[in-house]
Amino acid sequence: MWLLNIGSRNLPEISGLPCDFIETPQQMVAEENPIEAIYSKNFNDMEVEQLEKRVILAPTNKETLEMNREIIAKLQGETHTFYSSDSIISEDQNDLQNYPPEFLHDLTPSGMPPHALMLKNGVIVMLLRNLNPKQGLCNATRLLTNGLHENFIRAKIVSECNRGGVVFLPRIELAPSDVNLPFVLKSRQFPLIPAYAMTINKSQGKTLDQVGIYFDKPVFSHVQLYVALARSRNPNHVKIYTKTSKIQEKLLNNEKYFTRSVVYQEVFE
Repeated sequence: MWLLNIGSRNLPEISGLPCDFIETPQQMVAEENPIEAIYSKNFNDMEVEQLEKRVILAPTNKETLEMNREIIAKLQGETHTFYSSDSIISEDQNDLQNYPPEFLHDLTPSGMPPHALMLKNGVIVMLLRNLNPKQGLCNATRLLTNGLHENFIRAKIVSECNRGGVVFLPRIELAPSDVNLPFVLKSRQFPLIPAYAMTINKSQGKTLDQVGIYFDKPVFSHVQLYVALARSRNPNHVKIYTKTSKIQEKLLNNEKYFTRSVVYQEVFE
């Protein structure tokens, strides 16, 4: 009921705060590291079946990349780093000079893998493109790596569609579909990213057991909070972590946490 009330904005207003602020239920508040809250302090002991049903959600690509890097570093095994080949599509020679590869390497638009893709064998990853829907290789499919090579990666599908299927993934040319850049970015890389943390938008349609929600400020746009909360089968298995900041400190009242939920009412009518 609380989740439905968030969507329809039927929750009571909180005295002294704007009308779109809601109180986070105490049982959902995670004051510890969100990685430890969802994956425990030693997730090397966790089975793949446990790991694949858990995820940390965040609003932006930047936050998920940082958390995935931290998790990969904690996992056992040798790290393999795969570097992309980046360029821009332009007939203007000035553009080619103004945006050298070194600059492009630092860009990671949403829906794109990083320039330095760090993986290990036994890591859960997410596919970023539709490669072969009949084979179960769709955008957002989750896989388990079990063979890392310079020109291809062997992996096993752990998503429901074609679960257990073994696939071989090549490097492909990628271009971001929706990005505010003054040029067209082209990158040759494996269309994968680690999937222990992912953006809220990428999680749509998934049903999971344990969900952590991380945001560095208590503000969500549109229906992000509703979408994130709806990913778990059980609301008791949802943990919300808000990074302490000057904004958050002003909203703390008797150790209660508040979140801003900006929802378009017409979506639920």
